[in-house]
Amino acid sequence: MNMQDEVIRILTFYHGDNNFNMNPHVPAEIEHYARAALDIADDDIVLAAIRLSFTKFHRGLVITRDGLFWRNGPKIETTVNHLTWRELSLRKSNFRPKPKSIDLGDGDAIDNTGSINKSSAVINLLDLLIDKYSEQALESDGFVFESGKDELARNIPTNKAELKQENTQSAAEANDGKSFLGDWFKSLLSK
Repeated sequence: MNMQDEVIRILTFYHGDNNFNMNPHVPAEIEHYARAALDIADDDIVLAAIRLSFTKFHRGLVITRDGLFWRNGPKIETTVNHLTWRELSLRKSNFRPKPKSIDLGDGDAIDNTGSINKSSAVINLLDLLIDKYSEQALESDGFVFESGKDELARNIPTNKAELKQENTQSAAEANDGKSFLGDWFKSLLSK
């Protein structure tokens, strides 16, 4: 079996449940917004996405051929939002499940607030993918797939800058709305 088939086999165990979509079943709008919001390169292949918010792509995790990308809500801080498979393999022993996040070590965390997927299940998936990455004979920061064997859909947005700006504005509006509702609710309780 080649590396692409092996990676797809691992992802298939998680596909279809709990907002986990594997390509070609990642909704085009989600892939478009994720590529724009996370600055995923046009030549990278989106393998799967776990969307954690119900709007375009405010929070979530994207698994690509070249690495892992994520976007957190305002309460979970992280120093980066992307790690290559090589970087992930070096940090694997530092992964820790938390109630609302996944600690990746070195101040990096993935927001898992509101997810049906347990943090430990996401770590298990990452461990399996990292083990598969480590089995490669070729030296690379990401998975090495056979050329010409790429059957996965790639939805490359032509308007990345506009999508990124729209997504950022929508996320800010969603956060403002949450604080407004929270403030309103607190004011009711204090009466």
